[in-house]
Amino acid sequence: MRISQLSEQAGLPVGTVKFYLRTGLLHAGRATSATQAVYDQSHVERLRLVRALLEVGKLSHAEIQRILAALSAPPTEPLQTMEVLGLAAADGNLEELPDLTEARGVVEELGWNISEDSPHLPALARALGALGGLGVLPSRDRIRVYAEAASHVARNDVTVVTEADAEIRALVAAAGTALYDAFLTALRRLATENQLARQRGRVPGQRATTIPTA
Repeated sequence: MRISQLSEQAGLPVGTVKFYLRTGLLHAGRATSATQAVYDQSHVERLRLVRALLEVGKLSHAEIQRILAALSAPPTEPLQTMEVLGLAAADGNLEELPDLTEARGVVEELGWNISEDSPHLPALARALGALGGLGVLPSRDRIRVYAEAASHVARNDVTVVTEADAEIRALVAAAGTALYDAFLTALRRLATENQLARQRGRVPGQRATTIPTA
């Protein structure tokens, strides 16, 4: 297909498609002349992925570049695939690292097996710093509630990726890494809305009693 057809199928302006081609977010088409190229379904799928990562995942171009590079790498065993995608989606701002002491203390108290240089610790440190700056640091009990919920989700994520077919495993992992964050946030806000409605109506809600621990 021509670039105009690619643009139409992906639901993006031609100018945006050309920008993604220039920046490497979209792989080049098959050249038919010095100024013309044709594209196939792989280009449509890549554009849809990039659009989802930008609009839903709220990732930067640099973060998407790292994820796409990980997707292009040779297939690996399932757990390594998740590790690679997790690294790709981690906060790439290494110039102004926050103090990680409090974040390390949280994960140590939870008993989680986290590497000393985990790329996800800075994000936790920044969140704790922001909460502390407002004087609303979470209590131990609230940290435990969030940690147990996160552990439950993470266990399911690992199961889904390890059971996925090898040819789509990286894509499944990428979706879990970037897009399911937005999915989880939306569900949490909807759950809060539901709890508020129950409180106002004095309707007893279901009580979770078997949330798995880390």
